Amino acid sequence: MSPILVPAALESKLMKPIVLLTTLLLGTTVAHAQDQQAEDGQAQHSAPVAEIREAAVVFLDGLSPELRKQASFSMDDKERRAWSNLPSTSFKREGVSFKEMSAEQKKLAHRLLQSTLSSQGYLKTTGIMHLDELLKAMAAERRPNRTPMFGHDMYWIGMFGDPAKDKSWGWQLDGHHLALNITVVGDEVSVRPAFMGSDPAELPSGTYSGWYVQRSEDEKGRMLFESLDEKQRAKAVIADVAPRDVVTGPTRGDQLKTPTGLPASELTAKQQRLLKSLISEYAHNYEHNIAHIQMDRIMAAGLEKIHFAWAGTETGKPYYYRIHGPTVIIEFDNHYPPGRNAGPVNHIHTVFREPGNDYGEDLLKKHLMESPHHQHER
Repeated sequence: MSPILVPAALESKLMKPIVLLTTLLLGTTVAHAQDQQAEDGQAQHSAPVAEIREAAVVFLDGLSPELRKQASFSMDDKERRAWSNLPSTSFKREGVSFKEMSAEQKKLAHRLLQSTLSSQGYLKTTGIMHLDELLKAMAAERRPNRTPMFGHDMYWIGMFGDPAKDKSWGWQLDGHHLALNITVVGDEVSVRPAFMGSDPAELPSGTYSGWYVQRSEDEKGRMLFESLDEKQRAKAVIADVAPRDVVTGPTRGDQLKTPTGLPASELTAKQQRLLKSLISEYAHNYEHNIAHIQMDRIMAAGLEKIHFAWAGTETGKPYYYRIHGPTVIIEFDNHYPPGRNAGPVNHIHTVFREPGNDYGEDLLKKHLMESPHHQHER
């Protein structure tokens, strides 16, 4: 059968309604996709306060009256800011330790961690605690009669305020090489300051040989530094010798006032992506929504205001990096093990802070200003 020939003018008239309908349908689909994307974006930025609150309440309810009293503090208790990276024999902790918990209570404690941390953050946290158990075994081999100073049992949880009824409350996990400080204010969550460390950073031998809990923080930092050209390095390097420890460690949160090093505005687009990935490594230790809130706060203050600094330029020697901007301080230090000044560099300390909002300070001030029942206190 011969094809039907349609005059060009008629074909044009017939096609117009089809094109219009297709455009309308596509426009509706695109608009729906954009609306859905916006809704998803809003959902990503909603902290899981109800889930964290429930996990905290269930944890407290699972403790005996004695342990519950031991674990509970007021929001203004000095213990909320008292944490350390030192072993328990060098720094006395308060709260309830894993050693004092039953098996069921430990499960509830881990659910509290999981309510606030991402899968990577939870694995790093428990990895650091397990590293301490390995340190305990190694120390026992060297000095069998010495009082244990390491171990999974040597981590404490403290609850500040009453999660069942208070608008503002928080919890803390504190032990050797690990301090998590969580503050909930209304529907917002502050997760800084946080300290994570590991010794050995990479296990050199034995059953767990090659295990490296904080490899990403290490490799991403070195990758960014190695991408710098000579001119950029001249600004980024703040010292040829790395400091023995992070600057803004326990009780030293206000030690860094002005960013130093190389401004992110002088990085290439690829290097800026490396910087964002490095910052994201720390932010995404927390639950997905919380992590995006952290990244939004950091980026909203201006990427160009963030500086990257490096110390330690000799191969095989300790090295250090710092990321410092209006709403972020990240420090990383890889040094010799305690008591040594030579040998392998295999002992990591990191800190993740938020200037002006550590321990939810900014959120708490905002809450006091906006809450009617606090107006008489002003």
